[in-house]
Amino acid sequence: MILAFLLASAIIPSGARADDEDATVPAQQPTLVTQASAPLSNILQIRTQDSYVREFTGLHGQGNVLTMAVTMPLPAYRLLPFPQLSLLTMPTAVTSPGGSMGLGDLRLLDIAVLEAGHGILWGIGPTLVFPTASQRAGGQGKWQLGPATAVAFTPERWLIGLLAQNPISFAGDRERNETNALFLQPFVTYQLGRGWFVRSQPQMVFNWKTGNQVLPVDLGVGRVFEVGRQYVSSFVEPFWNASADGPTPVYGFTFGVSLLFPNFWQRSQIGTEPRR
Repeated sequence: MILAFLLASAIIPSGARADDEDATVPAQQPTLVTQASAPLSNILQIRTQDSYVREFTGLHGQGNVLTMAVTMPLPAYRLLPFPQLSLLTMPTAVTSPGGSMGLGDLRLLDIAVLEAGHGILWGIGPTLVFPTASQRAGGQGKWQLGPATAVAFTPERWLIGLLAQNPISFAGDRERNETNALFLQPFVTYQLGRGWFVRSQPQMVFNWKTGNQVLPVDLGVGRVFEVGRQYVSSFVEPFWNASADGPTPVYGFTFGVSLLFPNFWQRSQIGTEPRR
């Protein structure tokens, strides 16, 4: 119900605010729409995302994953001499095709920005996976650590980039398979104006252990708007797997709502302001 209300608020703003672009996305926040869709954001965000899978290959039933995430920018010298972009993700309700439901594996990603400016950002850092799943089907049962890197380019109204992670298991349940997989997330966002945007963020998986791969295709639409004094971003994004091995989703829908806090760190900007 909350998600439906927020989506409705994005589509049907009240009164004169619908005719005033600055009322939806203030002129002093030209990067707000772009940052709302970036996997690693330069502003503090609290994200709620729900992915519903209608059909799987090799499995009967449906699936759903409700995820809570926090993006936290850390200015230079808060923890390290480099500015950092971090992402903490927790699948809070993983429903498998068999009908069981529980927590998923906690994931932490931290990117140290080594160079920023001229609309280009890139950096490297670690990615970690903690075996916090409450049921076997909800996680991999392994402690994992590996490298991660990100690069982004922001020409005009575009955000174009790639996020890559490769967590590798080093401890955990000995009865579970060892893990070593590359997760590639290309991301593209285009600002349409008045807070509206289109986006694509397929999450590709290449399993080095089994040789299996997942190659989804997606395209979504969303909007950044205000509820009172709170900035909110919402989107809907259908997806379909062009190539999949093993029991993987065939198609589904992802819905997302984020609370945006652009002024949480008054000095958290790291010189990567995208141009409009």
